[in-house]
Amino acid sequence: MSANTTQQNHQDAGRQLVEWIVKHRRTVLLAVAGLAAAILVVWFVLEYGKRKELAATGALNEARGAVQAGNLPLAASDLARVTDTYGGTVAADEATILLAQVRLQQDQPTVAADELRAALASGMRPQFEAAALGLLGTALEEIGNHREAGEAFERASGASWYEFVAAQYLIDAGRAFLAARDTTRAIAAYERVLSDFEEAPATTEARVRVAELRAAMGG
Repeated sequence: MSANTTQQNHQDAGRQLVEWIVKHRRTVLLAVAGLAAAILVVWFVLEYGKRKELAATGALNEARGAVQAGNLPLAASDLARVTDTYGGTVAADEATILLAQVRLQQDQPTVAADELRAALASGMRPQFEAAALGLLGTALEEIGNHREAGEAFERASGASWYEFVAAQYLIDAGRAFLAARDTTRAIAAYERVLSDFEEAPATTEARVRVAELRAAMGG
């Protein structure tokens, strides 16, 4: 094929494209407008998310100041505002953890448990889930719901990223199940420490508890 023929083919293809665009200009304009709108929406969402996270971090830092100053009522109010206003942000998840700790210091375990349940049900980032479940277990223990506390501690162990923390949550689960007079589940929790976390510091306590409980059961 000669160069002239190739050039002519390119010109014909270009002319056909122009003719098609002119003929279907309304469709083309709508498609271009739709693409531009989609790009704008994506940009807005990303920009809004960035601004929201920055604002949430600022609000969280202010709330931390109240915590460090020992002003628990103000801290609780500020942290609750972060969770309510900036839900879905990393700062809001962190505020949920701090708020639960403040509630427990204020002797409000029922409030802490309710707020933690709601946060966990709505979905938290994985890095905060174990802490939230652990605090839920603590709150439930203080309320007297020992069996539910043990189950929360077991879930916290499964969600933890760190073996020594996961092992400690199982120790907490064993304690809670014992308080609920469920010796079988208590022993199971302690034995999981021995089988799954052999190098964890908690193994010493787990071994002692298992021996005590089996001796008490005559086993």
